Amino acid sequence: MRGNNTILCHQSFMMTPNMADMNDTLLIELKTGNAKNIARFFASNITLSILNEDGLYSKFQAEMLLQGFFSKNKPSAVKLLQKITNKTNYSYYVYQLSSNKNLFRVFIKINLSKSGQTIEEFRVEKQASK
Repeated sequence: MRGNNTILCHQSFMMTPNMADMNDTLLIELKTGNAKNIARFFASNITLSILNEDGLYSKFQAEMLLQGFFSKNKPSAVKLLQKITNKTNYSYYVYQLSSNKNLFRVFIKINLSKSGQTIEEFRVEKQASK
């Protein structure tokens, strides 16, 4: 019985939007290409740019577009390139995502509020190979 409580605590830690730092969760979800779990952190309307498709989308629309990207570009590795947290209510993360086809740069803007952390902007750009 105690083991189940430990597992539940671990699962809620991984997915709760009230975490002090979302980097670990974002690394895992980007690496697995799990659009549904990433979308759990999306604001109700999000600025989304995936390659040539960009705009202001609902949470559901953004999840579908991100899922489409992951289905065409299965992630193989993800690396945090930069994290900026300043005195404003925002944090910024830049990742390098390697897929079966290409190399991408992923930019994520997170709003830090008393009610939790929400992703307000999510951008994926193709990166030139080295």
